[in-house]
Amino acid sequence: MNRVRIGRIVGTHGLRGALKIVPLTDYPERFHSMEKMSVYGAEGQPVTTLTLLSSRYSDHKKLLVIQTEELRRIEDAAPLSGAFIEILPEERYPLGEGEYWIEDLKGLSAVRHEDGAPLGKVVDVATAGENDIYVIRDDSGNDHYIPAVKQFVAEVNLEKREMRILLIEGLWESCM
Repeated sequence: MNRVRIGRIVGTHGLRGALKIVPLTDYPERFHSMEKMSVYGAEGQPVTTLTLLSSRYSDHKKLLVIQTEELRRIEDAAPLSGAFIEILPEERYPLGEGEYWIEDLKGLSAVRHEDGAPLGKVVDVATAGENDIYVIRDDSGNDHYIPAVKQFVAEVNLEKREMRILLIEGLWESCM
């Protein structure tokens, strides 16, 4: 079962076993309403499930500090550093029109909008400034970087597993 990473434990806070978590979500406030938190290792193996007692978000540091029922001492919490907080896909927040989860975009076939000619596969989405960048790998193994804007992305069809790209002259070649 595919799970979605929403946070990474980066250390402890204080002596009473609180965890410092970097949110890997656009919705860090979701942690405030969670009752349980599933912890997984880097390779995706389940580690533990924790019961949340309190959480607070530091906008300045971009960190969550979470106290759990099970972790009461720094020695209990320290071994979890580097682990991930994961949820089931159906637990994700709903998105607006034209918004997509990165996990849903990865693996889409990228085709030229005009004629459906294959360009490659979407292998990643990079966040850079105001707009995301779609990383498309062609059959030769070369990566091309397409800005995630309507001028270049004509259509995303998750049911067909396809992204239609509008290529302007020089865009595809300049992206290598």
